[in-house]
Amino acid sequence: MQNDNNTGKSVQEQAEQVGRDWVDSPYYASAEQWTFIFWREVGVYRRMFDLLDLEHVVELACGHGRHAEMYRDTARRITLLDILEQNVEHCKTRHRMHPHITSLRNNGIDFTPLPDGSATAIFCYDAMVHFPPDVVRSYVKDAARILLPGGRALFHHSNYHGPSTHGYGANPHARNFMSQQLFFTYAQEAQLEVERSQVVEWGGVPDIDCVTLLRRP
Repeated sequence: MQNDNNTGKSVQEQAEQVGRDWVDSPYYASAEQWTFIFWREVGVYRRMFDLLDLEHVVELACGHGRHAEMYRDTARRITLLDILEQNVEHCKTRHRMHPHITSLRNNGIDFTPLPDGSATAIFCYDAMVHFPPDVVRSYVKDAARILLPGGRALFHHSNYHGPSTHGYGANPHARNFMSQQLFFTYAQEAQLEVERSQVVEWGGVPDIDCVTLLRRP
């Protein structure tokens, strides 16, 4: 993984750098065995996910589409987004027998090409934790654009407060710099309501992550 900081780089350049870090990564195969962590009925992730309207779910940074297998039978329509074309193609193959699932490549900073007010729900698990703050801010802002009124967005993001002078790959569990309060600021800027938010541990590191549920008024 990259260890240089993002000084002087545009939001697009920052997103593309993170994307390159995960090209042909062994993470995707190894992560399959840990999918259950997010979907335990007693877990914070599942409890917040169950509040989403699954009429049209947009999953951001879908990777190899492992999470879609957990909710594809209950969602009416699913759009999987990823910055890496190889991941999009993997998802198309994996979910080819499910016509209500569409896999698309996005630009890594917003939900283009999805139109305004087209989603009832957005979520992102185990990916945004690696995004630079500028990229997180860009996605939160655009979430307000594509959500229908009353729609919700569920984001699993970093709560790592450590030094930001080096790249995220050197941080615990490759978490990028972010805080719960900073994420709240981004939501306020986007005019999204914070419905629920909980700081959580990851891999034995206390309070390194956060799960936040936003709602468009």
